[in-house]
Amino acid sequence: MSFVSLLIHLANVSYIIGSGFKKIILLRIFFVIGCALEAIYLLLISPKDLWAGILWTTLIMLVNIVMIIMFIYEKGTFRLNENEKFLFQNVFSKMDKVNFRKLLNEGNWLSMPRGDILMYENQTTDYLMLLFQGTVEILVADKQVAVLYPGSFVGEMSFLSGELTTATARAISDVKLFTWKKTELLKLLAKNQELDKDMRFVFSSDLIAKLTNRNKQEN
Repeated sequence: MSFVSLLIHLANVSYIIGSGFKKIILLRIFFVIGCALEAIYLLLISPKDLWAGILWTTLIMLVNIVMIIMFIYEKGTFRLNENEKFLFQNVFSKMDKVNFRKLLNEGNWLSMPRGDILMYENQTTDYLMLLFQGTVEILVADKQVAVLYPGSFVGEMSFLSGELTTATARAISDVKLFTWKKTELLKLLAKNQELDKDMRFVFSSDLIAKLTNRNKQEN
C-alpha cells in the first residue's frame, strides 16, 4: 500500500472513530483529523480534477476547528458562584461543564415560603423544579408519601412523560428552587443530544435517591 493510499484509509478511520464518541468535542477533533488527511490525499492524487472536493473538505475542517476553539474558550471562561457550585457538585457532576452552563442559562432561581404549593396533583405544570434549600413534602390524596431534600427534582415525572402530575408538592419550610420553563428546556434538549442524555442520567440518579430515601423513611 502506497503512502498516498494510506492517507485516505486513515482519514476514513478517523471519521469512524469520531462517529463513535458521545462527546461532541471528541467527534469534532477526529473529523478535523479526517478532513486534513482527506484534503492532503486529494491534493496528492489530482489537485486540478478534485478541487471542489478539496474545497469542501477544507471548509468542513475549518468549521469544526472554529467550533473546537469556541468550546475551549467557553470552558476556559467557566465560572460558578457558590449556589451554582452546589448544584454542579451534588446533582450535575457527571455533566460537561459547558452543557451545565447552558442548562443554568435556561433557568431561574425562585424562593417560596413555608406552606406554599409547588404543584398540584392531577394538573399540568409549566415548570421543572430543583430543590436547593429547604424541604418539600409529596402528597397523594392529601397523604404524605415522601419528603424531598436539597438536590431533589420536583415535577420531573410529569416533565418526562408529558402527562398530568401524580402528586402535590408542598413546602414544609422556606424553600429556594432552581426552575426551568418546560417548553424552553425541551427546546434546549432537542437541540443538544449530549445534554439530553446527561439530563436523563441525572433524572435516573434522582429517582434512585428518592426510592432509597423513601425506604429509609418507611423503615
